[in-house]
Amino acid sequence: MSRRFLLLTATTVAAFGLTACGTQATPATHAPPATTPHAHAEIVPITPPEAAPAPGAAATYLAKKVGERVGITNIDGSKAVDFWITKISVDPKCDPSSHRAVGMSTVVLDVTVTTYTDKVAGQRLSPFIVLPGRINPFSLSTTGTIGTRVIETDRCVTPLKKLPSTYVPGHAYTGQIAFATPYDTGKVQVTQSSGYFQNGTLGWEWSY
Repeated sequence: MSRRFLLLTATTVAAFGLTACGTQATPATHAPPATTPHAHAEIVPITPPEAAPAPGAAATYLAKKVGERVGITNIDGSKAVDFWITKISVDPKCDPSSHRAVGMSTVVLDVTVTTYTDKVAGQRLSPFIVLPGRINPFSLSTTGTIGTRVIETDRCVTPLKKLPSTYVPGHAYTGQIAFATPYDTGKVQVTQSSGYFQNGTLGWEWSY
């Protein structure tokens, strides 16, 4: 085999190799897989979009009527909890040997709670963990003629039945919350624990 033939063969192979490399399809690039955030419950009031305040407006409470349900959803939109106030009593007769503080009124809320599913059971923001801290006599406030006041312990009446300190899915609960306030008429408010909902509201309120 002549030296010239070997040189031509090598040149041809090199040229083919360069051509093959030049026409090889560029591998498709793929975006990195989306990361899934740590699941938690969104405590979102079920309310028409128009009820949310306009951008830049001061946050406020969603007005509810006695008997109107308040809904709390899981992060996927499924129902977690419904609760509603069925009755508001102002200045009922005190228990024997009890008395109402001077300048204060007694307000008693009859409350019903229905639980559904807990998609993030045991996590910090599970509705079933947050709920007991929202509907109890130590987390409510009232608004009246001189502004907003944190409610005080009532020494006039003993609730006939207290709401539980823990909730489980698929149950219904009823109970009463009694508290003292300087307002015999006004609004009672339930504030969401982080201070605001995703739509800019602070929580719910009922007139009495």
